[in-house]
Amino acid sequence: MKYIVAFDGGGSKTHIALLDLSGNLLFQKIGEGCNQQSLGGNHFKRVIKGLFQDALGATNLTNSDIELIYLGLSGADLESDFEILNNACKEIFKETNFIVVNDAWIIMRSGLNTPYGAVAIAGTGTNSGAINKNGKKAILRAIGYTLGTYGGGLDIAREALHYAFRSEELTHDKTILETEIPKLFEKKNMAEIVGLFYPRNIVDRIKFGELTALVNKCAIQGDKVSQDILIKMGNYVGLQTAGVIKQVKIQDEVVPVVVGGRVFTSESPLFLNEFTRSLKQICPAAYIVKPIYSPVIGAYLSALDELKIIQNKEINKNLLRK
Repeated sequence: MKYIVAFDGGGSKTHIALLDLSGNLLFQKIGEGCNQQSLGGNHFKRVIKGLFQDALGATNLTNSDIELIYLGLSGADLESDFEILNNACKEIFKETNFIVVNDAWIIMRSGLNTPYGAVAIAGTGTNSGAINKNGKKAILRAIGYTLGTYGGGLDIAREALHYAFRSEELTHDKTILETEIPKLFEKKNMAEIVGLFYPRNIVDRIKFGELTALVNKCAIQGDKVSQDILIKMGNYVGLQTAGVIKQVKIQDEVVPVVVGGRVFTSESPLFLNEFTRSLKQICPAAYIVKPIYSPVIGAYLSALDELKIIQNKEINKNLLRK
């Protein structure tokens, strides 16, 4: 019996799953984030190697039992990123076959049975990709606002801080973020928040990311500034997703768009509603698809594709038991 090891590696967490070729799950675990762009190559190697060893140890398997390791990773954007990640994986996995792709593609595969359509991610960061029926792909660089992408969870958190400070300084509309953000960080007021970010940032990414949920909470309570932030970000991600669809020339077709990431599943509907509105202005026949499986299972299914194994009813039945 041979097995597949699947990874979903993001900025805030890394999910590993070990399954057989029939879709039976033998092991899974969630560890720290592993994005090499933001956390560094050594951190990436430590997290991936640790989880891989945990999987083998828990199942009493060895490298020779693994048919393929499939890694969907945030931070896999440029050619230089893939060089770093592939070299690191060679060091970790030795002679075992592995494939590294951007995590956008495993999220897309988690919602579709055929390799045609688009994907939009709004998690810690943001990305969009599309593939047409001839197999032509387009994906964003996804390396920040200055280089063209915006709208992920950390971007929402930055906007929250920006407008809370402006509220305090009376340079923009008043927002309850001005009083709620200090509570989140156990401070008295925005003046005390300054020291957390200047002269250097001493807030970890997980705590900083809690601002995203706070914006959604305030939006539901009727805070206009928070609502405007979510609408603004939904518009950004909608337009960038329409852009990759246009790159592969399917904007006039009926296009399934898989949406993934915690921002899309937030309690407030404003982000998703604005994303859909801005997307359909350019791609009127596009429609939203919620993932069937978790991204790590999308990585597993992508591995099956590489191995030319058909996703049959037995595999689906076994996967849906998870």
